[in-house]
Amino acid sequence: MVDGLDLVRPELTTARATATVAVLLGVWGCGVGSAGADAPFPGSAASLEALGRGVFESFTRNDREALEAFRLTEDEHNTVVWPELPAARADETPFPLDLAWRNIQLRNGRAVPRAAEALRRAGAEAFEGAECRGAARSFKTFVVHTDCRVRFRATGGARYDILLFKDALERNGGYKVFRYYDEDPERLGDEP
Repeated sequence: MVDGLDLVRPELTTARATATVAVLLGVWGCGVGSAGADAPFPGSAASLEALGRGVFESFTRNDREALEAFRLTEDEHNTVVWPELPAARADETPFPLDLAWRNIQLRNGRAVPRAAEALRRAGAEAFEGAECRGAARSFKTFVVHTDCRVRFRATGGARYDILLFKDALERNGGYKVFRYYDEDPERLGDEP
């Protein structure tokens, strides 16, 4: 058990392998991916919908490894993303890179078990969709989509909306999460 998540259940092995293969095939088109400098990051989902589904299913399966695969790595953040963000610019009083990454890690580490518990309490059963309601912000090699929400149906038919990840980074058709959030689900109503 890691951070309240059971990672050694044998029945998850096949599901984890299937999800990993599906993500890789979706992003790289059965091995025909671009190798350019702006290629999607490894482990990226092929769409926002695929990212939302993958994250939701990883939370409901308590699959910490899959959740990490959908998130930016330290190297991706530090070498590609951070240099393009306003906080890194010298003319805007730069924020220290190591402090920025530690902050992301700390908040993410607290959010994952809390979000998993919130979904469990709500009886999360089926993914229904994902959308980013905020403005998208374009940078040189990526776009950041904001106010991202995941909709799901719970046991008994109640429908919910939850902020599992606030921002999604899109890079050449691949989507990844900056970090996870631990907001309580908002009830939308019951299934028609």
